[in-house]
Amino acid sequence: MKTIRLLLCFCFASLLCACTHNVQKKEAMRRIAQHELEARDAFVAADTLYIEYDYDGERFFFTAALDQAEKEGNVDIAGLVPRRFKEGEKLDRSRRVVVVGREWTEVLKQTILPLMPERSSQGILLFIQNYETMLLRRADGTPDLVQLKDAPGDIEIIGRIDAQQFTRLVNEQIKKMVAASGQAYTRFLLRLDDVPMSPYIYVDTEIGANVQLQLPDYYEVKKEMTSLGFSASFIYSFFVKSQLFSFVKAPFTSMHRLAAFGTSTVYTLFPPHAWDLKEVPPLNTSGEGMDLADFNRWLDKKISRQNYKARVTLLIDGDEFFPHFMLAMQRARESIFTSVYIFMADPYGLSVADVMKSRSADGIDVRVIVDELNTVLNSGKNPELKTSETFIMPKYITSYLRKNSKTKARTHLNPWGTFDHNKVYIVDRKIAYTGGMNIGQEYRYTWHDMMVALEGPVVGRLVKNFYENWSFTGWGGDYAAAYRKLFSKRSRDVNREGPGMIDVRLMYTKPHDSEIFDAQREAIRRAKKRIYIENAYFSDDRIIKELIDARGRGVDVRVILPGKNDVGIMDKNNRFMANKLLKNGVRVYFYNGMSHVKAAVYDGWAVVGTANFDKMSLYINKEMSLGISDPAFVRELTERLFEADFAGSEELTEPLDIAWTYTIVTALTNQL
Repeated sequence: MKTIRLLLCFCFASLLCACTHNVQKKEAMRRIAQHELEARDAFVAADTLYIEYDYDGERFFFTAALDQAEKEGNVDIAGLVPRRFKEGEKLDRSRRVVVVGREWTEVLKQTILPLMPERSSQGILLFIQNYETMLLRRADGTPDLVQLKDAPGDIEIIGRIDAQQFTRLVNEQIKKMVAASGQAYTRFLLRLDDVPMSPYIYVDTEIGANVQLQLPDYYEVKKEMTSLGFSASFIYSFFVKSQLFSFVKAPFTSMHRLAAFGTSTVYTLFPPHAWDLKEVPPLNTSGEGMDLADFNRWLDKKISRQNYKARVTLLIDGDEFFPHFMLAMQRARESIFTSVYIFMADPYGLSVADVMKSRSADGIDVRVIVDELNTVLNSGKNPELKTSETFIMPKYITSYLRKNSKTKARTHLNPWGTFDHNKVYIVDRKIAYTGGMNIGQEYRYTWHDMMVALEGPVVGRLVKNFYENWSFTGWGGDYAAAYRKLFSKRSRDVNREGPGMIDVRLMYTKPHDSEIFDAQREAIRRAKKRIYIENAYFSDDRIIKELIDARGRGVDVRVILPGKNDVGIMDKNNRFMANKLLKNGVRVYFYNGMSHVKAAVYDGWAVVGTANFDKMSLYINKEMSLGISDPAFVRELTERLFEADFAGSEELTEPLDIAWTYTIVTALTNQL
């Protein structure tokens, strides 16, 4: 009995010591993040960075494997790992790292000042790590650096400096300052004061390396939504609102979607078999591409005769799209309309919401439609990037938008688990954006994605679509949408055709109306020279069959898939499909990271929009894509997106080693 008591006491003491040590470790990390605890030494040994600290008389290291840094967006990130200091341990400290504290402010100042615009009311977009800022001269000539969301709307943008360019400028400034001091250091730890969880950037000016160092979690994200509240919200949103309420206010839509879900399920259960090619032919190197005039006549007959004029601007990645959209909102004089699948309540999503709320206070008509189920699901999801200890994630983005604001927000319900997957942003009914991007940190900073900005008559059509959707998402549902279509006054169209505008064809996926699928299948069948596709979710067997058939005709078929997919089951499906395509001569590339791009080029015809190559996007969900045959746009899309991504991705040269279970997974993803 005495032995048992001693054993229990020992276990309790060990547990108490472990808890005490864990608390001390978290407190040390908090103090390091806030620079209350400064490093006593830093050095690099065997590609590992060592940062030495002294906390309560105990010496310890934080280490980072520099050769294993991972890229998130434009930033290389390496995790800091705590490690005890061992007395008598021999480490090579010859490769010293200089810790730059308050001097970092001077480095930034000397880097930024030469970039400042010379004239008043001018600004330069400046991206510092994951911060959007603007260098500007105010009307009185005063120089200033502000966050983009706080910049005046009347500033003329005369240039932009991306994060990589700014990093090079900082490195050059450090070299100058070191040379002036007579020292020969090349490795530095630059202190970051306002980046949560990331106390330093490691810089090696000799090899041009810049790595942001990230602490492990030492606190939990605070949320207004409890676990119990999340479960209750999910049940209420999906089973009560999306099923019961939908049937009451939108009975025709609910029944239509149920029928479409049923027929598409049967349709995808029996796909045509994609037979392997007996022999992969050489590529067609002569002759013209498809007959675009004849193809457009087919589209007129099978899809729609209506083409719209538009000025189209290609915006690749968050660095290009979000500043463009934020500045458009700040310059708005009349309205901001947003219909988006996911509007995340993370710090970046809230910064966009803050601009919307601010503009609504100025008298701008701000309306937002988001997906009901994803609004709930993302309230339970932690932010993609680390945030501050004081940040509290609100329950719903819709309630946040409405709180102390004139902003109007509605949700699109999900009858039978179907969605409105569109992403359309419209400012002043004059400029619209569409493509793959939702609103949130991952779309802004870490994912590869693409949007287009549209000006001209096509915007009038998108405004009409938005008003109809706004009516549908209100209490009136089907009845309100029908009334708007039949009896509402025609809204004023402020868009006229102008020089430089091209033809844009709008194509949709709606229940029992698969225009996007039909048009692209026909384009694949007609292509003679090339088919380039980049898409994250690639599970439709009919598309796979058509691509293999096209390669059998000598067409250069290339597909870009994400190297790291956000949906695990789709990642397995993509790898299975990649092997199938590779076996039949299709060139398959895996993008370095998560690519959410939805784009394709079929000879001289391009498609960009919101639709994936899966069942939901091609047959059921509400989607919109643009068909464009303008040679200049097709060339720009090919060069800026596809050729850049071919070069920046890893081409598959040997079949991937996959388990037999991937066959089952692929059968399941046919229904997603």
